[in-house]
Amino acid sequence: MKRRMLVLVFLLALSLVATNVYAADGFYVQNGKLYDANGNEFVMRGINHAHAWWKGNEDVAIPAIAATGANTVRVALGDGETWGYDDINTVSHIIDLCEQNNLIAVLDVHDTTGLDSLSSLTNAVDYWISMKDVLIGKEDTVIINIANEWYGTWNGSSWAAGYKQEIPRLRAAGLNHTLMVDAAGWGQYPQSIHDYGTEVFNADPQRNTMFSIHMYEYAGGTAQQVKDNIDGVINQGLALSIGEFGIKHTDGDVDEATIMSYSEQKGVGYIGWSWYGNGDNWIYLDIVTDWSGSSYSEWGNVLINGSNGIRETSAIASVFDPSNGDSGDGSGTWTNVAAQAEDGYLSGVGTSTSRSGYNGSGYVTGFDNTNDYVQVTINVESAGNYNLKIRYASPYSDKYNYVIVNGQNLGEKFFAQNSSFVDVDLGNIYLSAGQNTIKVQSSWGWIDIDQFVISN
Repeated sequence: MKRRMLVLVFLLALSLVATNVYAADGFYVQNGKLYDANGNEFVMRGINHAHAWWKGNEDVAIPAIAATGANTVRVALGDGETWGYDDINTVSHIIDLCEQNNLIAVLDVHDTTGLDSLSSLTNAVDYWISMKDVLIGKEDTVIINIANEWYGTWNGSSWAAGYKQEIPRLRAAGLNHTLMVDAAGWGQYPQSIHDYGTEVFNADPQRNTMFSIHMYEYAGGTAQQVKDNIDGVINQGLALSIGEFGIKHTDGDVDEATIMSYSEQKGVGYIGWSWYGNGDNWIYLDIVTDWSGSSYSEWGNVLINGSNGIRETSAIASVFDPSNGDSGDGSGTWTNVAAQAEDGYLSGVGTSTSRSGYNGSGYVTGFDNTNDYVQVTINVESAGNYNLKIRYASPYSDKYNYVIVNGQNLGEKFFAQNSSFVDVDLGNIYLSAGQNTIKVQSSWGWIDIDQFVISN
């Protein structure tokens, strides 16, 4: 009996070590939550980029996605079975782009979409193993979403059997990243995770696997459906992200508001589908109107600027802050950087001192013609996401005007009526190291601009 007890204690200790042994090197899953390499909980707030069939747009799309304040980009790759082959240099470049823009990269093989064949899943795993030279060492910035929507049939047992066979092969090849597994049924059958998710999780020798539901009309059509599907995963102590969702889909509406609000309430990640390029039949799923994100669609405004949207809820992964929360200058604090509007470049507008309460030597007024604007230049030492506030007055009524950062139009921003100068918090914007331009350009016009303030 004593020997048996010692063996049990040893096995328990070994299992606990296996749960956390890679925590210091990269992302890890523990007690149903995802943590980054610094041990901080990380909740995905991201956007999908359909690279697999729109190759060559990543250099424009990924920085533009970062400019929304997103902390994650999920990039669809091709292993050669269906969507062409993304070679090792392409994968390396995409990872570099994501790191340069402070985005966690969730990389998926998209060729498996809706397929039931085990060979397709095996091909995806073979692809990841073939990419290991550029993946190993990136455990802190890359999550491997093994196979997009593998197993189209609504059958949890066969779905689980495939992953239970293939996940150990990734570990044996030395890939220690957090793994993400999509639900069966084109990602829309969460019951597969409810019934078999724990088995799949336990098949991972490192216990470092999380799950993903794609919430369209079948998995996310109603508020109750959204809540039940999320709860059925997280109540088992499994980590979850909503890997795809939209504003509607082919066979019905999607309750995107509940997806976003309940995910925020429960600490669940979400990644909207998709940046651009969905074609005429699914154009309503385009988040922006071009690759550079010059303006947002109806869906994009909901996802990025809406209640519980990306700008309101996204937090950049702490691995991108070398000081892990301070200013990076060794002082342990961050000083706001303010740029006075009257010191900027003025086009069609002028300065005034008539309204009291301004900072600096005055403020900018006269936004009464289309394309009137003020543009300031702000310098930062390090590239990354910064919070932007604009101090303004809008005495006549609520107004919407464009905010443009480094030439990227972030869309019309809301300036509530106020006859005194107040701050509007516009959330996160991405700034490059060195000089950056921030512009307010007339849409409705009729506002006064006092200053621009950035902070981290």
